[in-house]
Amino acid sequence: MPRSLALLLRDAHRTVDSEVLAAAAKAGFEIQPGHAIVLRHLGEDGARPSEMAAKAQVTRQAITKALDDLERLGLVRRHPDPSDGRGITVRYTTRGLGALQIARTRMQELEREFASQVGAKQWATFRSVLETLFDTPGRPAAHAKPPFPGTPSTRQTPKSISPRSPAPQASKNSR
Repeated sequence: MPRSLALLLRDAHRTVDSEVLAAAAKAGFEIQPGHAIVLRHLGEDGARPSEMAAKAQVTRQAITKALDDLERLGLVRRHPDPSDGRGITVRYTTRGLGALQIARTRMQELEREFASQVGAKQWATFRSVLETLFDTPGRPAAHAKPPFPGTPSTRQTPKSISPRSPAPQASKNSR
């Protein structure tokens, strides 16, 4: 039986992440895997911690822990949110933007390496399929329901997959 799609995608994700972290480490950045929950959802214009938590589908506390580490490393800074005096916005520092550029460069290198392994045309098709399946604005994700009560989902949930729908009950024989 072929390996499951979930395992293949997981392994691809781990490969890219480990390569990017290794490139960052080589350049002198101490970025850890747990910091990705912030770095993947920060954006160059900054973001509020609550927005990052919702996008990453983690608790606000998990974001705060990663922010504490990243701020200590000089990669991000918290600033008062000009639109809400009670809130904060997180932005990359100049050093953080340097780390972001290293990550982007390594990802581009990886794509060129993958294309050379499978052929440019096949890689372009593969990438296009991934974009169609997973990068379509408004397309609900399989994990569209909020991960925690009160956490807003960043995507619309179709009525047929309502987070309020009860989960299917397992039969006694399947336990």
